[in-house]
Amino acid sequence: MINLDDASTPQERLALEIFKAMDDGRIVEAIPELTSDDFVWSNSGLPDLEGQESVIELLNSGGFANEIPILAEMTHFTADLVHIASSGNTVFTERIDHHWAADGRDLMTPHICGVVEVRDGKIVRLHDFYDTACYRQEPTAPQAGFSLAERHPDRVWA
Repeated sequence: MINLDDASTPQERLALEIFKAMDDGRIVEAIPELTSDDFVWSNSGLPDLEGQESVIELLNSGGFANEIPILAEMTHFTADLVHIASSGNTVFTERIDHHWAADGRDLMTPHICGVVEVRDGKIVRLHDFYDTACYRQEPTAPQAGFSLAERHPDRVWA
């Protein structure tokens, strides 16, 4: 899970806020708050998403499962921050992302190095670099004790 206290600069905090929004299941609502109008989101092996509207449209229409079939059962996302560093308005993160199914299977677990660029207090670019072999990985077995309902009691789970 993302801890905003790991940030040591405002730019690092902003970068962590977007990952925390993903982790909390509120990324669609956070995009206008955290990103610029001309925001670009790049992921290895996928077309760039250009502009807030294209990001929100993709997320509202099934998300990255449209491009990565293994994510069709994804109900939740978490990220483990390994490292964070910054230079001016550029933030570098090393993360392990988890894409969960409701039964606690980790569908896809890329080890990511990401670059977040900030301008005028908004994220203008998020570029995640990782091995696209994760698109074909085998999901884990269900995790013992995994409960989305306990983790997020304010959300309705199918």
